Amino acid sequence: MIPHKLLLLACMGAAGQPALAQSPQLVWQADVQIKTLTVSETSGGLTAKLVVLTELGEAMAVKVEVMLPVGVGIVLLGSGCVAGPSAPGVPSLRARVICTIGTLRPHDLREFSVTTTVPPAGTSRRFGAIATSDTPDPKPGNNFAERVIP
Repeated sequence: MIPHKLLLLACMGAAGQPALAQSPQLVWQADVQIKTLTVSETSGGLTAKLVVLTELGEAMAVKVEVMLPVGVGIVLLGSGCVAGPSAPGVPSLRARVICTIGTLRPHDLREFSVTTTVPPAGTSRRFGAIATSDTPDPKPGNNFAERVIP
C-alpha cells in the first residue's frame, strides 16, 4: 500500500503544482466565406450569383446579406432569401437582401441568386455581399465580396 502523502507527491509537477496531462486544445471555429460573387445583365435586369462555403469547421446560423445597388427593385429572390426593409413611402426599393442558410458543415457550399432591375443612370453600380455565422470565424477577411456591374 502506498502512503497517501507519497501518492500526492507523485502527482505533483516540478514546482509543486499539479501535473496536468497535455492534450490538444479544441477550438470552436468555422471559416465561412464568399467563394464567388458574379453579376450579369440579362433581359433588362441584373443577376447576382453567390457561392458561400465553409473551409473549416461547422458554421451555425449562417446568413448572407447582399447589398444592392442604389435605386434597384427586386425582381427574383433565391430560396431562403427575403427582401430587407424598404425606404419610407417607396416599398419597391430595398437596400439589401438577407439569405438564411442555416448550418454549413465542413466543405459544404450553397449557391443562390438575386435578380434586380437595372440601377438608374448616374448611381452606384455595385453589389456587395457579406457572410456571417454564430460560430467564431478565424478568417473574417474572406467573408466579404464586392462586384461592379458590367
